[in-house]
Amino acid sequence: MRKALALALVLLGWWTLGAASNTLWYRQPAKTWNEAMPIGNGRLGGMIFGGVREEKIQLNQDTVWAGELRDRNNPAGHEALPEIRRLLFAGKPAEAEALADRTMIAIPRRMPPYQPLGDLLLRFTGLTDFRDYRRELDIDSAIARVVFRAGDAVYTREIFSSAPDQVMVIRLTCDRPGRISFRATIEREQDATTHTAGPGRAILQGEAIARDERHDQERKVGMKFRGVLEAAPEGGRMRVEGNDVVVDEADAATLLIAAATNFRGQNPETRTDHDLDAAARKPYAQLRAAHVAEYQRYFHRVDLQLAGAAPDLPTDERLARAGGGADDPQLAALYFQFGRYLLISSSRPGAMAANLQGIWNDQFAPSWDSKYTININTEMNYWPAEVTNLTEMHEPLF
Repeated sequence: MRKALALALVLLGWWTLGAASNTLWYRQPAKTWNEAMPIGNGRLGGMIFGGVREEKIQLNQDTVWAGELRDRNNPAGHEALPEIRRLLFAGKPAEAEALADRTMIAIPRRMPPYQPLGDLLLRFTGLTDFRDYRRELDIDSAIARVVFRAGDAVYTREIFSSAPDQVMVIRLTCDRPGRISFRATIEREQDATTHTAGPGRAILQGEAIARDERHDQERKVGMKFRGVLEAAPEGGRMRVEGNDVVVDEADAATLLIAAATNFRGQNPETRTDHDLDAAARKPYAQLRAAHVAEYQRYFHRVDLQLAGAAPDLPTDERLARAGGGADDPQLAALYFQFGRYLLISSSRPGAMAANLQGIWNDQFAPSWDSKYTININTEMNYWPAEVTNLTEMHEPLF
């Protein structure tokens, strides 16, 4: 009884035993998608790889589905229901299952898959050897950072997906003037094209179409989408070249990404232009402050502190140590808060419910279609909602 009470006090934040760090960090860029760092505002998500010479942010938008508004109910289901019940009560489950399979399963049999929006690619020039590298995700502020030293300069990137302003924000800085030079574009492997507009926009447009054999009954139509990258350098020069926005010798740069689909009749061009134009009128500091304040309104409701100090080691090394039996209670606290972070980042009022992978998916034919599997997986996404004081995140599901 005393142990249970002590655990309850810790979970409620009434008993402080040690300070927890809410930061995941690494000494190297991600080599695979699973090693990248997730960010999201409910609608717009990204997986940040943290490469030095080439940064890749894999992008998702919550309504990029390779399907259409369509009645998928099997018309034979109602008439077959009494016979299916009779067979079950007669002790003939195999016959009941066969009849249900013919008459009650949806048409087509599978839900259409959730697909990626595309990739933001940043190719930097002037960076040769680098050292003192750190890639981190601060889940206390929902901001990802990449910091490293190249030559005599320190380069910093800050990346977040803002719910108040409905854009992804990438801030590129250096402690030496004129050192920010890069080419940027946004692209997709299939069913999309990219073009540039004005001095600093790259525009991705396409349609999400299911092309794998598992969805051969789907008509080759899906959500039409638009993703726009807008660059705003400070100093230096900017131009467009082919599908790239090119920035040379800037002191700093802010990149904005907006995305939308024609879900429920929305005009993707109107929505993305509205979001970009509104965000572009604000300085970076204002965008950042609004994002942090809005996110922390949810995240700071719960504080979990356990005994012991966190080792000053990267998260991947701590995981390896824990797998070998090392005692690291602060890793458990970090894991607990990371789950809350993911729910806040993938399910917001006004957005879609978190699908099988939240909003983060890099495959055109993902496992289980990254759909809503309501036998258990959708519910699992929402287990933290009530018990960790994130009630509003349930709203899209309800």
